[in-house]
Amino acid sequence: MKKGWTTVFLSLLLACFLSTGARAMEHDMLKVGLKYGSDAMYSANLQNYDNAGRGYAFGYYDSARSFVPLTATTESKISVSIDDNLFISGSSYYLSAATYSQYIGAYHLQLMQSYETYEEAAAVAANYDGGFVAFLIDRYAVRVNQYRTEEGVNRAFGEWAGADTVEIVSPSRTGVMVTVTGTDHILFYFDCGGLRSLGVQPLSADGEKPVTWFRGYRYYGGFEYQRVTGGNMNVINVVNIEDYTKGCVGWEIGNDKPLEAIKAQAVCARTYAAMQTRHRSQGFDVCSTDDCQVYRGVASANDLTDRAVDETAGKYLYYNGKYAEAYYYSCNGGASEDAKNVWGNELGYLKGKPDPYEAAVAPRIAKYNWSTTFTRAEIASKLAARSINIGTIKNVFVSEYTPNGNVYALTFVGSDGNKTVYREQCRTILGLRSMRFSVGSTEGDTYFVNDNATSVTGIQSLFTISGNGVVGQYSGSPADAYVITSGGTAKLQKDPSIVAADQEIFTVTGSGWGHNVGMSQWGATAMAEMGFDYQDILQFYYTGVTIE
Repeated sequence: MKKGWTTVFLSLLLACFLSTGARAMEHDMLKVGLKYGSDAMYSANLQNYDNAGRGYAFGYYDSARSFVPLTATTESKISVSIDDNLFISGSSYYLSAATYSQYIGAYHLQLMQSYETYEEAAAVAANYDGGFVAFLIDRYAVRVNQYRTEEGVNRAFGEWAGADTVEIVSPSRTGVMVTVTGTDHILFYFDCGGLRSLGVQPLSADGEKPVTWFRGYRYYGGFEYQRVTGGNMNVINVVNIEDYTKGCVGWEIGNDKPLEAIKAQAVCARTYAAMQTRHRSQGFDVCSTDDCQVYRGVASANDLTDRAVDETAGKYLYYNGKYAEAYYYSCNGGASEDAKNVWGNELGYLKGKPDPYEAAVAPRIAKYNWSTTFTRAEIASKLAARSINIGTIKNVFVSEYTPNGNVYALTFVGSDGNKTVYREQCRTILGLRSMRFSVGSTEGDTYFVNDNATSVTGIQSLFTISGNGVVGQYSGSPADAYVITSGGTAKLQKDPSIVAADQEIFTVTGSGWGHNVGMSQWGATAMAEMGFDYQDILQFYYTGVTIE
């Protein structure tokens, strides 16, 4: 086992960190949940990326999210683990012994004396084989050796010369330790009883911005390991909002879109992150999945996305002087939608409107127009998953559209009753791609032409006559079909109550992908290709907003 570190060199490392890190504190800092809840980790590895990093500082983030350093290491590969018996295989740690003989014991002897500074404690720890420093709320302690069992540590305690100078410490529900990855060498131990969490900040090499590997992705910023009430650790990336945005836009809109479209996405991503509060009870601001915004560090960033973020740095979306909830989605299929008609809440800047831009890029969008089928049994199963039981499914139809042509109400007819769902549930209850769809059957739906007596069954019964007189079968969606009447033109009118006998298959045909509220990413792409700038794009998709 290794002994202590060189205190003078560590002091130089900390001075380097403080001189380069102070500038980063001038920016707003975000806490991004990378692993938490059921994905919380008992052990997590970090590694400096290339030559931009030179080890790590250990400490904590204060209430202003400024990093408070306690000590540092030059090791480029470290692991942070919960205070428990851990077994080692390669670069990984396991809670189960399996066949692994190398381990880190969770029981230690601790010197009774406490120390005011890390340097004092480290000098003492260097005198003991297996000695290391522990930070405990507001003091430093020295711990010696490691044992897997109470029996083992008790035996060591009994053999210690001057037993009144040491005490036995058992695993803590809030403690975490830092080791050199793949070894039993404990670099540092941290336990503030859940009042503070361990922070790890990569040290810079030659003033470069350090990048850190975590779980196969590269990240700017530091990391926080939250272990408040026992169990595993939440792993949080603590990063300034501009670097966060650089790690987000490429995943959300792509890194090959026009600059102005990416700039619009950058403003949306930055604004969305800045106003998030729903994860605060979990110890962070915003998550890293599409439940919030996809964020996996800098892997998807390139010169174009970095330029988009830099050229919009500090720009946010506002409505009446407050942050606007900058919702966005892939594509709307022809029209965006009011937030009220999707989520039930009225927001003046989230108003739906026909989208004249997506059509220009629709041929490039995978599954822009889509179709899926459901059997009666499949629909009944999906309803049952929502605690809706109406017997054998007899019919499914859109019972109300919004003025923009998106679905507002979807009705299910069953042998034991009917059920109508509204707003976004129309999409989510069947797992559909968008709010813009129609429902038919393989047997054919009945559509009325001119009056309530003349009808056709299914779109296969519809034919078109082109301008040069060529007759062909209609291949579009019934929702897009118009007929010529004595009064001009009118949409086909479907009678949802007429269902083919013993109908078994229902076909849902639609366009777009997403909830249709706010900015269409493909619409933004089309606008940028037409010469609009990012402010034009944002002001089209968000009503009455300002960008400041």
